[in-house]
Amino acid sequence: MRRRVRVIAAAGLAFALIGAPALAQPEGPGSGGAPGPGSRVLGDGLIVPGQRIGPARLAMTVEQIIAAVGRPPTRDEFPADGVVLYEWREEGLWVSQVAGTGRIRVISVFGTSDRYRTDRGVVLLTPRARIEAVYGRGFRAYDYPAEGITLLRYHALGLQFGIVNQPSNPTIHGRAFQIGVFRPGDLPPVRRPAP
Repeated sequence: MRRRVRVIAAAGLAFALIGAPALAQPEGPGSGGAPGPGSRVLGDGLIVPGQRIGPARLAMTVEQIIAAVGRPPTRDEFPADGVVLYEWREEGLWVSQVAGTGRIRVISVFGTSDRYRTDRGVVLLTPRARIEAVYGRGFRAYDYPAEGITLLRYHALGLQFGIVNQPSNPTIHGRAFQIGVFRPGDLPPVRRPAP
């Protein structure tokens, strides 16, 4: 149970770096039977950098994404960050929207499911070294040591990975707990990284 709570907390921290804080809650067995994140995959589960995750596309409105998912999300506003967060926990899906314009900022998946995959075969919990072998080193790293997270953002591709940095937890240390897509180009994180 303690490890599961840490895993879910890491997911919340990873999303805090890409859009807005997410509430960490225990999931899965021992939590009242709630399914874990990513237990229901959307569409083909394919992550296409700069474009889509399953049927959820960056060019869509939030209303269109809700229709594609087929059920309403949890919605949280973060005025200080200028974002609105939509979450489908069972699908392991987050949509971050710019509050002022309604534009989709980032679409991402989180959790431990291997049912979502990038167009090059990278799945959640893939080790950082493997991600770099597949996508190269053309990323910008945003380090958040207090949260135990590094965000690898491939700006030219419109692809990012939230990597967990928790040496005390070798199960997830150095692995992707979040994979997201955004429009290619410079997209600074909402929260400032460590200097």
